[in-house]
Amino acid sequence: MGDSAYPASWYAATRDVSADRPPLAARIEADVAIVGGGFAGLHSARLLALQGKRVALVERHRIGWGASGRNGGFVGAGFAERSGALIDRLGLDHTRRLYAQSQRGVAIVREAIDALGRPEIRMGAGKLSLSRTDQGAGFADRTRALADRLGAAFEPWETARVRTLLDTQRYHQAIHDPLSFHIHPLNFALALAADIEACGGAIHEATEATGLSREGGTWRLQTSRGEIAAPHVVLAGNADLGPVQPRIARAVLPVATYVTVTENIGPRLAEAIRWSGAISDTRRAGDYYRVIDGDRLLWGGRITTDTREPPRLRDMMRGDILSVYPQLGDIRIEYAWPGIMGYAPHKMPQVGEIEPGLWVCSAFGGHGLAQTAAGADAVAAGILGDDSLWRLFAPFGTSWAGGPFGRTATQLAYWSLQAHDWWDEKRQAKNAETLRT
Repeated sequence: MGDSAYPASWYAATRDVSADRPPLAARIEADVAIVGGGFAGLHSARLLALQGKRVALVERHRIGWGASGRNGGFVGAGFAERSGALIDRLGLDHTRRLYAQSQRGVAIVREAIDALGRPEIRMGAGKLSLSRTDQGAGFADRTRALADRLGAAFEPWETARVRTLLDTQRYHQAIHDPLSFHIHPLNFALALAADIEACGGAIHEATEATGLSREGGTWRLQTSRGEIAAPHVVLAGNADLGPVQPRIARAVLPVATYVTVTENIGPRLAEAIRWSGAISDTRRAGDYYRVIDGDRLLWGGRITTDTREPPRLRDMMRGDILSVYPQLGDIRIEYAWPGIMGYAPHKMPQVGEIEPGLWVCSAFGGHGLAQTAAGADAVAAGILGDDSLWRLFAPFGTSWAGGPFGRTATQLAYWSLQAHDWWDEKRQAKNAETLRT
C-alpha cells in the first residue's frame, strides 16, 4: 500500500517507516479477535498480549489510518460529558470511579511510551482549558472544589496568568491540568502495533471484517479472504461496523472535525503563544491547538455531522486562527485535513460486553486519546475475568443514535450551542465596552 495509503497530513508526512502488514488470507484461531486498528483496538490487543493472550487484529485500511492517526494528539483525564452532569446522573462515587479510570488511561499511554523506549512521541506537557467568557469571582473556588470531589489534579488559573502566556484578549480563566500531555498519535499507533507483534500478536491490514457469527462458545469473524475463530471478539470500530454488528453501527454517529498545520511561522509565534502544552477552549465546538516543530501551529476545531471536506478548508481554519491571534498575520497553511470521529449522543464511550464473549470499545470522539486506553483496559480486564471496570460504562448503553435523523438533531444541537457561545461572548464584550466608556 505504501505512503499513499495514509490520508495527507502532517502526521503522515512525519511518520515512522512501517512495512505493510499482509491481509488475512486463511482461517486462524485466537483467544481474542479485534476489529479496528485505531487506539481502542491497539490498546486492547497490547494489554491482552502482555497477559499472554493470543490476539489477532484486523484493520480495513492501515494501522492508525482513521481518527487515531490524525487528531489533536491530546492525552488527559476526563470525558466529553461534563463531570457535573455525570455526578447529577450517576452520583459522586460512580463519577469519581469513572474519572479514576480515565486517569488510568493517561497512565497507560505514558507507561507504554516509556516501555517502548520512544520518549520523542511525547511532544509537550500540561494542558490549558480556556474560557472565552469571564467565569466570575467564584471560578477558582468552584474549580478546586470539583477537583477535590473527583480526585483530580487540575487547578484554576486566573485571567492575568493566562494572558502572560497567551497574547490574546479572547481568553479569560483557565483550568490547568499538569498531568496531561500531547503526542504524535500516528507514530504512537505504529509503535503499539510493532509491540503487539513482538508479543506474538497478529495484525492484518487491508482486511475488512464482513460478518460475525457464533457457534457454541466460539465466535467466527469473517473477512473477504479469511476467518478468525475466537471465544472473544472486541469491536473497536465505529459507525463502519454495520456488516459485523449493526447494533453498534446504529449507536454511533460519524462526526467530522478539522485539523491544520501552519508553515514555520518564526519568532512571532513564540511571542503570541508562550506555552508548550496543549490548549483548548471550553466551547462545545471549540478550538484545540499546540505548538509543534518549534514554530508551527497545529490547530483543530469545528464539529459537524457533514463528513464531506469543505472546499475552502485552509481558508476557514486560517480565519479561526487569526480570530484569536491576529498578530500572526499572513500565515500559510501547509497541511489541512478532516478527521471522522465516532460520537455517541450520550457523550460517553461505549465500553463493555454486549453478548457473551462479544465486546465493544467504541465512540471515543471528543474524549481525547487517554479514554481509548481507559476503555481498552476495562475490556481487557473483563476478558481476563474482572467485570468491575467495564460495568462503570454500563449506564450509557448502545441505543440507536437516530441514523440520518440523529445526524440532523445533533447538528441542530451543535448550531444551537455555537450560537449560545457566540452570544455570550458578544454580550460580555459589549458590557465590558460599556464599563470602559
